[in-house]
Amino acid sequence: MVNCKGRPVRNATVELKGCVDPVDTPGGSHLLEHEDNARCHLGKVRPRTLMGCRPGLICCDPPKGFCTKTCELPVLTVSPSPGVSPGVSPGVSPGVSPGVSPDPLPPPIYVNGPVLNPACVAKYQSTLLLPPIMPRLTGAADPNPDFDEYIISVRQIVQSVLPINKPANAPPECAEYDPSKQTRVFAYGADKDGKATHNWPAYTIEATRGRPVQVRWVNELVDLNRRYRPHLFADQLDQTLHWANPAMHGGMIDHSPCEGCPEKPSCNVEACSIAATTKYTGPVPIVTHVHGNEGVQDNSDGYTEAWYLPDAVNLAGYTPVGTWYDIFKQQAQASYPTSGFGPGYATCTYATKQRATQLWYHDHTLGATRLNVYAGMAGFFMLRESFPGSKPELPGLPFPPPGSGPDSAVRELLLAVQDRAFDVNNQLYYPKKQGVKPEDILPKGPVPPLWVPEFRVETDDGIDATMMMVNGRVSPRHDVVREPYRLRVLNGCNAKALILYFSTTQPTANSTVVTTGILPFYAIGNEGGLFPSVVGPITDTGVLMGPAERYDLIIDFSALNAGAQVYMLNKGPGGPYDGSNAGDGLTVHTAQVMRFDVTAAAPAIGPFDAAKRAALNAALRADYSKAIVALAAATVKRQFTLLEEFESDHPVAQYLGTVDASNANAQKGLEQHWSAPVLFSSGTNATEEWTMINLTPDAHPIHIHEVLFEVASYEKVDIDEQGRFKFTGQLGLPPSLLQGQIIAAACDAGQCRVRKDTTLMPPGYATTVRMRTANRAGLFVWHCHLLEHEDNEMMLPWCVGNPGYINPKTGKPMCPPPR
Repeated sequence: MVNCKGRPVRNATVELKGCVDPVDTPGGSHLLEHEDNARCHLGKVRPRTLMGCRPGLICCDPPKGFCTKTCELPVLTVSPSPGVSPGVSPGVSPGVSPGVSPDPLPPPIYVNGPVLNPACVAKYQSTLLLPPIMPRLTGAADPNPDFDEYIISVRQIVQSVLPINKPANAPPECAEYDPSKQTRVFAYGADKDGKATHNWPAYTIEATRGRPVQVRWVNELVDLNRRYRPHLFADQLDQTLHWANPAMHGGMIDHSPCEGCPEKPSCNVEACSIAATTKYTGPVPIVTHVHGNEGVQDNSDGYTEAWYLPDAVNLAGYTPVGTWYDIFKQQAQASYPTSGFGPGYATCTYATKQRATQLWYHDHTLGATRLNVYAGMAGFFMLRESFPGSKPELPGLPFPPPGSGPDSAVRELLLAVQDRAFDVNNQLYYPKKQGVKPEDILPKGPVPPLWVPEFRVETDDGIDATMMMVNGRVSPRHDVVREPYRLRVLNGCNAKALILYFSTTQPTANSTVVTTGILPFYAIGNEGGLFPSVVGPITDTGVLMGPAERYDLIIDFSALNAGAQVYMLNKGPGGPYDGSNAGDGLTVHTAQVMRFDVTAAAPAIGPFDAAKRAALNAALRADYSKAIVALAAATVKRQFTLLEEFESDHPVAQYLGTVDASNANAQKGLEQHWSAPVLFSSGTNATEEWTMINLTPDAHPIHIHEVLFEVASYEKVDIDEQGRFKFTGQLGLPPSLLQGQIIAAACDAGQCRVRKDTTLMPPGYATTVRMRTANRAGLFVWHCHLLEHEDNEMMLPWCVGNPGYINPKTGKPMCPPPR
């Protein structure tokens, strides 16, 4: 008998003894890798469930409990190893096996092992993965030639995320760490020719302006017998929040079982106690949002209460769809009769009339967005005038993007920058609330038991354990030629603000922010599309990116020698960003994003010199002048507040609030909850200004669905110890605040405000944005894009026009008359 390696792992249903490195079995349980002929652990499972056996072995002798080779495991969906662009991988066809009945026991959940010290993980060992183009339906499979159509599913896969070798200078504590183990993630993908493309990040949807895109989004978080898979972070999922709540604790979906607790008469102590003390072992709800899509109908916007569960055989006791799923199904099919809806899927249609730009898609489930996105549910959605396969979109733009040739020929790199932590088993690590007194936790007190206010992970000795990922790889490297490159960068972090810059100097533990070897670069666009002119050169100031913001950059490697190494670096803070604390809490692991290795290959084009910049400037001005219509003066002005609540120094929730202006010198913010009636409806085709007064100590990235806006102004406010405020009349920001953000660029009119869908709002200031609303009625949301904030009350619905909806929860009109 051979003993297993690793640490014991426990979960709510079965104690998984022995080795770590769990993989998946036909029964949907996690199994642990043992040596041949090891004794399998039967536990409280059916005799033929695979527990404790290596792949290819099965526990076929229940009385003795030994692993044998009498049958084979099915093939898993596995993504490529680091350094290889994803090829098609074997698909998982989750058909129901004959004679398989739902397991009466809840499936086991994974509980994180100890946090992995990031010093155990090698940087610049993995090569950058360039996400290929998502395959769309073609030929007989495409029922509607007027649309680009896709069937995209979410599945659980195992993926090679961390480098397979440890760094040469790894500390002694890394001696027992095995870097070869793969990581479970939730991934979007499509099936083509019997192969699956599921990956984190997902393959890229390439769309052409003016040609609608229709996607059937399928929830396939099931095992091979169509039993649902539990959430990767079931141990961290906080059921006391206002969330999807498919188990209906408290009697309702899309509801907090602890609403009103601990003080209000409406507090349901029993329901809240159950939610606070039990794990959610149920199926995973999903709904997908294409972030930044302007002009989308509400039925296709990924409304947070329009989620749905997988089409599993064991859904008894769970509500399969969210409050608004059926309503939006009817609306979608009224507009597009071919829109398919059914168990485990929904179809969304995306307008593509806005300017060419970089969008992205991600999960948007009520109260679970932070966990679903952290698990891997994200991908790019590129909207173009035409795909630049043989010529650039504008003169002077580096091209092509991935999808038209070998990776070595790509000059437009799509880069999703995210921060992640891992446990010693190479599984994604997500934190839980720590250090709260029992009397402060729901239902006795107001503090949620598991929710954390921002994603941040520390080792036992207080070291920041997060690492920077680019396209699902830890600090990868990429070979470049001595030419200009276009970088389409997304800040896909849950909560971290990034300040990106480039240098030939590598940071050290004692010098995490470098000032030597700085390589200049240029910004030519953001989430609203191309700027009216080239911005730059930008040096060590960098570009500031809040979560969900994007920048379109050009960096030129022409002047460097072969063998040079250029680092993409970050000097954003390790913790919450307050608008000016660049570098605070930064570690050598979060300072290093990726590396570009300059090769000796002969360049095919010249440098991004003054002549090329001038030509591109002229093209940008022409493109901007024909595409952008200046916003009219606002006819409606609204005021809101950004708020947070604490109990015994522990965050309770963050809120979007209204303003009590009864005393002009001591105005107050009034918190608003997701469950409250919709505050207002905007008119259609109306120009509005929204002013958001930030009464918290952190900068919040506010995202408004359906529209693009301009940042119109900032005004300082004075805030007293009670949180009351007054306007000072002091306009603008000091140079040290939000340094590196770009909200305007030179244009024919002097300076033009650029359009955005998300922007950071600094503390102690009133930020005003100006926008034009949609030309049709609908129900949308706006929220903070710090995902932990969004999941705990810092999101509200708003209406455009009057779509005529009746609130299914109250039986009353959902939207007030527009004003």
